Amino acid sequence: MAKIVLGAGTSHSPMLALNAEQWPRYSQGDLQHQELVFPPEGWAMPYDEALARVPAAVKEKPLTNEVFEAQVDACQRGIAELARTFDDVRPDVTVIISDDQDEWFFEDNMPTFAVFWGDSVPIKPRTLAAGFRAPDIMQSIADGYGDTAMDVPVASDLGRHVIEHLIAHDFDVSHFTYLHDKYGGTVARRYPKEHGELDSVRNTEPRDQGLPHGFAFVVKRLFDNEPRTILPVFENTCYPPNQPTAKRSYEFGRAVGAAVRSWESDATVAIIGSGGLSHFVVDEWLDRTVLKALEEKDAETLMTLPRERLYSAASETQNWVAVGGAMADTDLNFELIEYVPVYRTPAGTGGGWAFGRWT
Repeated sequence: MAKIVLGAGTSHSPMLALNAEQWPRYSQGDLQHQELVFPPEGWAMPYDEALARVPAAVKEKPLTNEVFEAQVDACQRGIAELARTFDDVRPDVTVIISDDQDEWFFEDNMPTFAVFWGDSVPIKPRTLAAGFRAPDIMQSIADGYGDTAMDVPVASDLGRHVIEHLIAHDFDVSHFTYLHDKYGGTVARRYPKEHGELDSVRNTEPRDQGLPHGFAFVVKRLFDNEPRTILPVFENTCYPPNQPTAKRSYEFGRAVGAAVRSWESDATVAIIGSGGLSHFVVDEWLDRTVLKALEEKDAETLMTLPRERLYSAASETQNWVAVGGAMADTDLNFELIEYVPVYRTPAGTGGGWAFGRWT
């Protein structure tokens, strides 16, 4: 049977492709952001409204070049250490659990869980419109998710086995084996406000789209652009109304882990959660609670994370929760490599960037 030899969790923020000089310029985009979701209530509001509400301790966080340089260094150390771990272990297959954000899935088809099990997936270098951020920043971000065109092999046999195992264990998972030439569509952000619900719909014009960013980041930054065999597994963490609960993410990950261990193969397998932790607003309570629970294999805490802490991109934390489930029945234990809570504006926008492994 296949053996799980490594677990991992990584942030994949655009900030991780930027240098310290670019960070404060990147943060200026937050001032135009209308969909920021703030803890602890999970209410969506624009930057200006949030700035009037955040605690003084958040507004007083130092936002200096020295602070940003130290944080950039810590994040890059975390990425480099995870990359070294993958090089040392060299698993035959890496199962990547992540989410899609207006890349392959739109509101014509938004599955809660999905597995791609075609023969390969392409990484296509991106061209990102500058919008309200500088062109050099957008180019760095695009390159951070893949600057070399390639086909990445997919463990198709494992993919089919995982799908069949999930179906047999009460997970109605979607599947797909081929891609379209162009992807585009609309996605609504139905996040709660203090009164009512956010009315925001984004439209993406059809365009070339390779492997979504949460998966491509792993290939680019942790595999150093080497096309090692992967299995892409999707959770719709970001977009109501069919987000999984934290409990469902944990149980899903546990089922994925069981599927891997029951695969009739002598392959070694790694499972990594890509995304999170909290963002686009820092929530240190969420981040530290999750990291502690992963270290202690505290399933109850992971399964009862409050929904109001998991709206918008903070929901990517559930990818780590899923890997926590996948590791629950193994003898691998979690080790935090780096946790860097990055406050980039006085309103507390930014994120909790983290890198960890189960060995």
